Amino acid sequence: MFLIVHNPLSSNKKSKKTTLKYVKFFKKENIPFRLRSTLKIKDFNEYLSKNSQITDILYLGGDGSINYLINNVDIQEIKQKIYLGKSGSGNDFLRSLKKFGVANITIGEAKTNIGSTKFINGCGLGFDGLVCHYVNNDSKKGKLSYFINVFRSIVNYQPVEIDLTVDEHEYHFKKVFISAVQNGMYFGGGMKATPTADPTDDNYVICVAHNLSKLFLQLVLVTIYPGWHKIFKKKIAILTGKNINITHPHETYFQADGEVMGNINRVEIKPYEKRIFYAFNKKDFKNKSATK
Repeated sequence: MFLIVHNPLSSNKKSKKTTLKYVKFFKKENIPFRLRSTLKIKDFNEYLSKNSQITDILYLGGDGSINYLINNVDIQEIKQKIYLGKSGSGNDFLRSLKKFGVANITIGEAKTNIGSTKFINGCGLGFDGLVCHYVNNDSKKGKLSYFINVFRSIVNYQPVEIDLTVDEHEYHFKKVFISAVQNGMYFGGGMKATPTADPTDDNYVICVAHNLSKLFLQLVLVTIYPGWHKIFKKKIAILTGKNINITHPHETYFQADGEVMGNINRVEIKPYEKRIFYAFNKKDFKNKSATK
């Protein structure tokens, strides 16, 4: 039996329609399931231990929902397969996972000057933290609101100098807007920021946009969607490493999978654990039901 777990608050409370589509599919294909809201399961591990008939889990939600799962549940104790299904305003990690179908994913840990958090897709300090702060506080989430808040951040954010250490190699960058550490290939709703990132690897890909004017930053953001931003070699630094330290000159916003922490000026990033995840594909289950 499948346990379908959904977040009714995901995608600005619009995820209920998406959940209903999954429910209809399971009913049509005669796949046994139980539907539960994340808001009604107080202890996920305990719930699974008391319901041994559950063999598979379909976890619905965007990057923020997956981030909640890895930070609030002992996923190593879960014996069932964990499928991830698209539902939410941001599904960047799932974009990467779909290229594998099933993969043993590296989950990272970010230790900041005020506390620690895990992440699965990526994290960033400064400009992209501010963007996520504005998006999370926007009453109308979506791609349009994301673009609006990107330009709002361009207006309000002042580029800074940062110190960056990658596997004991030290770097110093001036006039930095973006300093993103990526496990997945995408951020910002489909921006192909780090095309070489491999979420099954213990190494992260760091994208630093530096020595930029606010006008040139807008050009970078346009080219980042197809992954062409790397042509600006004097403006875009792409680094790879396992252990990363970033020091910001003053307290700013930090985001991990779009979830924001404030008052951060220092972060240490490294691999934490690994877990197998499956990208839910309806075609796979249609084929299974057809052969029964």
